[in-house]
Amino acid sequence: MSKNFTKVWQSIALLSSCIAFAQTGNIGVNTPNPGSTMDINGSVAAKYNAVTSTNYNLTATDFHVSYNGTSNAVFNLPSAISGVGNFKGRMYTIKNNTNFTITVNSAAPETINGNASVLVPANQSIQVINTGLTGANPTWEIMPLGSSITASNGLTLSGTDVRLGGTLSQPTNIATAGNNLSINGTGKVLVGTNTVPTGASNAKIVIDNGTTSGALQIKDGTQQLGYVLTSDANGLATWSSTTTTAFANSWTSYTGTLVNPFTASPGGLLQTGISVTIPAKGWYFFRCGVTIQSNCNDYGFYIDGVGEIWRTYCNVADVQMMSPRDQNRVLYFSTPGTYSVVAVKTNATVPTGFNIGNPAFYLDFVKFQN
Repeated sequence: MSKNFTKVWQSIALLSSCIAFAQTGNIGVNTPNPGSTMDINGSVAAKYNAVTSTNYNLTATDFHVSYNGTSNAVFNLPSAISGVGNFKGRMYTIKNNTNFTITVNSAAPETINGNASVLVPANQSIQVINTGLTGANPTWEIMPLGSSITASNGLTLSGTDVRLGGTLSQPTNIATAGNNLSINGTGKVLVGTNTVPTGASNAKIVIDNGTTSGALQIKDGTQQLGYVLTSDANGLATWSSTTTTAFANSWTSYTGTLVNPFTASPGGLLQTGISVTIPAKGWYFFRCGVTIQSNCNDYGFYIDGVGEIWRTYCNVADVQMMSPRDQNRVLYFSTPGTYSVVAVKTNATVPTGFNIGNPAFYLDFVKFQN
């Protein structure tokens, strides 16, 4: 009988080594007087896992997971458990060792700091801890690694993702330091309003200063009182005056020696031997006079590539003095320079008399507006 009792006690002793007993107090490792629930005087090791999968599900056996893949990845956190099995306090560290991004997703409808997902940028880390909450609650919280990260003054923080799009809360200077700052896309830049006003559907920049004058100021050294903003052919704008000096004091004559252009055959531009020199872009007033004696024909003078300055039409069949003699024109020159004066006629008729009037041929011009 005693042998049987001995075997029973031996069996109980063996089983006791496999049973976990709940107890109060602290547990120490390498320390006789633990000051915390678990007091370890030495190093601590947890599972290190390196993965290359672009879709990875975190499990109860993970602690630190390093990503070494070759494209963007998605890491999925486990669903929270209510009641028995709740893993409140579980921590995961996710390290991105690549130049790609990792999207960390919570199990819907759970959130990570109120967001369904967070991004781990290239060569960055994130650490999350489970709150024990279930449902549409912040089941996971982000634990900052190193110093705390905040975003303000035009920036917002979503997890560890710092984004443009916040409100400027202090004076801000964007120093481009020789670099271009580009704003493109289909959106608009709105100043003074966040509502696109009527009529601005195609506008890229909208300035709304309410009823206060002076909404726009452009200074480039050419600005002066009373000037207006004008554009060249490429859309480059400068400030310039709308008027020039009085006509009577600023007329400019043609240059060169006039030859009779109407002895040549029709069908093209006939050379006159004269030209005009335009000093600056703008609108010019031209006046010209010439007397031609001829039978029926049409004659004209042109600024090559710009427009007509004088023309007479056939009005009788026999030889007559062609009229009118004196004519005025307004032409716009987008580029300064010297322009040839050319002539045209509609048939082969050579006039019997050219430049026979009194006064003789004249051509002069004046700039009157930019």
